[in-house]
Amino acid sequence: MGIGKSALVLGSLQQLKRLEVVANNVANAGTAGYKRDDALFSHFVYQATYTDFGPGSVRATENPLDVALLGDGYLRVQSDEGVVYTRAGNLTLNQDNVLVTQEGWPVLGKSGPIQVQDARIRIDPSGQVFDYSDGAENLVDTLDMVKFAEDTPLRKVKNGYIKPVQEAMEPTEAEDCRVQQGALEGANFNVVEEMTRLVETMRAFEAYQKASQTQGELDSQLITKLGNA
Repeated sequence: MGIGKSALVLGSLQQLKRLEVVANNVANAGTAGYKRDDALFSHFVYQATYTDFGPGSVRATENPLDVALLGDGYLRVQSDEGVVYTRAGNLTLNQDNVLVTQEGWPVLGKSGPIQVQDARIRIDPSGQVFDYSDGAENLVDTLDMVKFAEDTPLRKVKNGYIKPVQEAMEPTEAEDCRVQQGALEGANFNVVEEMTRLVETMRAFEAYQKASQTQGELDSQLITKLGNA
């Protein structure tokens, strides 16, 4: 394969990978706490997927089981494969009145999973969770909000949850993180801008495909001419 043909193939693969990443971002525009990804390349070769862990915008939902984290911090969650972290606060209660994520994974408090006696709960700005029983409001537990050092490399795992690249890099208490009940943090990118990137990437991919096809036709014509010489 000639150098020109190789460059076209690599360029096409580059745009295809970028298209996959950008399309996934757009598909998650409505996902609470979603973090935007981008594909990194070196000399046309895919190297890694970079994740922007910056916060998204917050919108009110008035759902008492929705929480938005204001400031640097994550909720600790007990997944099927160990503790993971998230800023997606669209929580719910399971059949045992345990506060869980959309996957059914328990959200951890300072004392472990948070089980309430009544579905009517209140979560104050410091993360304290209250329920109502016997006609009174009772403190159940406090959300275990944590943060990572700025130089801690993080990675996405199953369903967009987050873990440190090195398991030994434990988080610390997010003392300055506050909770807004009845609100959700959205995806951390502008949907219009990401849609524009999607269209541009599709066009670039199509251009590489067309150029590759043209190159193939020229090569075929050249071979035919040489054969008839």
